[in-house]
Amino acid sequence: MSKVTNDIIRAISESESVLVCGHIRPDGDCIGSALAVRRICERMGKHADAVCDVEQQPYGYGFLSDYDLFCKPRLNKYDLFIAVDCATEKRLGVYTKQLHSAKYSVDIDHHPTNERYGKLNHIVGSASSTCQIVYELFKDTDLIDRETAEMLYTGLSTDTGNFMHSNTDTSVFRTAVGLSEYGLDIGNINHEIYCNKPMRRIKLASRALDSIRLYADGKIGLMTITLDDLNGCECTSEDTEGLIDNVSSINGVRIAISICEQPGGIFRCSLRSFSVDVAAVAEKFGGGGHKLASGCIISGTRYDVADKLISAASHALIGEY
Repeated sequence: MSKVTNDIIRAISESESVLVCGHIRPDGDCIGSALAVRRICERMGKHADAVCDVEQQPYGYGFLSDYDLFCKPRLNKYDLFIAVDCATEKRLGVYTKQLHSAKYSVDIDHHPTNERYGKLNHIVGSASSTCQIVYELFKDTDLIDRETAEMLYTGLSTDTGNFMHSNTDTSVFRTAVGLSEYGLDIGNINHEIYCNKPMRRIKLASRALDSIRLYADGKIGLMTITLDDLNGCECTSEDTEGLIDNVSSINGVRIAISICEQPGGIFRCSLRSFSVDVAAVAEKFGGGGHKLASGCIISGTRYDVADKLISAASHALIGEY
């Protein structure tokens, strides 16, 4: 085992209670890594909870073991705080106070922009996902079982776009093989993640697709989701996960943008590309992320927000950032 694995296992061993926390608006990698690390701690005999700052439990991952415990902390204070897939302390949301009240903290992440806010930080910016990092940390122990492997495979799959994104490399397939050897039903996992959608999400997708507009001679695609869209389909912003991939799939689009209206004149903005540094675009508005997948929050009207992002994306296209 590596030194960092031993250090993390020692931190867990010396604690009675552990809180594993991911970022606000959790995706599959965040949920999978949080549940997996929680289960690993539990297998070591510790009281462990996995949380994210959310209004309600994210939909679509109920097939994972222990999901009924997700986002339901049972203690007010924990000995050990483990952050997963969260680049900044701010994105821990309301659980920042538990980070500071814990006796010790560990930060496990794959975002190159991670602020290293833990007492022990294990950041692998070249990894496809945090789930891949967790697998590498514990693959030589007896702490991964079939249920844990299913959680890790879920995050590996979703953060690589079901192995279609540019972060899919040889190491990703090695990890997938290693996880599949725990007896996973890959077909069922794929069905649960990508096909098992409620009708409200299909209705929202219809509205979102109808909103797509192209700019810069078709090189920039913009999707707009308003509060009326969310309320009309009985959805929340969590239901927009993955919709931006429809913009990315349009022939000729090099930068895909999705803006989702929130109460108070705030828009959550996501950017994707296969070739352009969209992290540089997000950083112009106080955001960040990966080079080809990033996000930010901008205040204003939807027209102002759209104009700002289209202008910034246009500059990125000609290599000004």
